[in-house]
Amino acid sequence: MDLPDAYDSTVFLLEGKPLMLPSAFAIITAWNPMDRKLPAEDNERGDEALRRLLELQKVPYFRATGCSPDLSHREPGWAATMAKPDAIELGRHFDQRGIWWIEGGDLILVSCANGQEKRVGVFQLRVR
Repeated sequence: MDLPDAYDSTVFLLEGKPLMLPSAFAIITAWNPMDRKLPAEDNERGDEALRRLLELQKVPYFRATGCSPDLSHREPGWAATMAKPDAIELGRHFDQRGIWWIEGGDLILVSCANGQEKRVGVFQLRVR
């Protein structure tokens, strides 16, 4: 897979999540496209553009922030109930290397470049 190994240890902070998580959903971010560190205002602008697109598509969404295990690095994103191909396309739109796909409790890393998938664990065990 063409994604950095650091992605494999990502943990998540969830805000405003529904009582029952959807059976399948994506986590997408607009922060730091292609792993380039951008100024906070640029990242926030991208994040708001992504949120607006989710709202326009009328998909349920809530805040999901991907973090390093020690929580020192954080990239806010959005968990959205949508089809996997649509989520990959949104990731591509925001120049992301990958998205997260959660289905049946599995946490799956999906490359935006080629759709290649890698199961990295159980989602609930990664929620902080």
